[in-house]
Amino acid sequence: MNSRFFRLSAAAMAPLFCLAFTANAHAADIGTSKKTGVGVGGGTATSGITGKMYLGPTTAIQGFVGLHGSNGTSLGVDYILEMPDLAAGSAGRLFWGAGAGAGVLLYSVGNNSATVIGVSGIVQLGWHFNAFPLEIIADWRPTFWIGDFFGGLNLGGGGGAIRWFF
Repeated sequence: MNSRFFRLSAAAMAPLFCLAFTANAHAADIGTSKKTGVGVGGGTATSGITGKMYLGPTTAIQGFVGLHGSNGTSLGVDYILEMPDLAAGSAGRLFWGAGAGAGVLLYSVGNNSATVIGVSGIVQLGWHFNAFPLEIIADWRPTFWIGDFFGGLNLGGGGGAIRWFF
């Protein structure tokens, strides 16, 4: 990843962390009364801005828009089904989810432009805080790539996100 992404990420997240100390929420609020979250993260083909919307208490769609290295732009969308909590306590809840996603990458190398499409399976581990409406996600994304410059199966892909819910 390039340093421009990290500077953008830090600038985008700073106001969220400032709000964290003034908010009063419960982990149970995320997905019920607080259904929409925004933040930074990475998906199938993307590192950048992310959003998540709960469709029900255990189902959600999440999207990513951003950069792929220094040569491309990309977007991705995922459907996630959250499973029962692994642990819950006064600090928050630990949960896992599974789903599928797809991403498209548009980039150029020299005078050549390319489009690459990725289709992923997703297994994720997440934490919702009780003290403020923040979600932290880490996921594993085995992806099948179809594209102009490269293609094939990548079993080592991953992603994740930090999102503030409102």
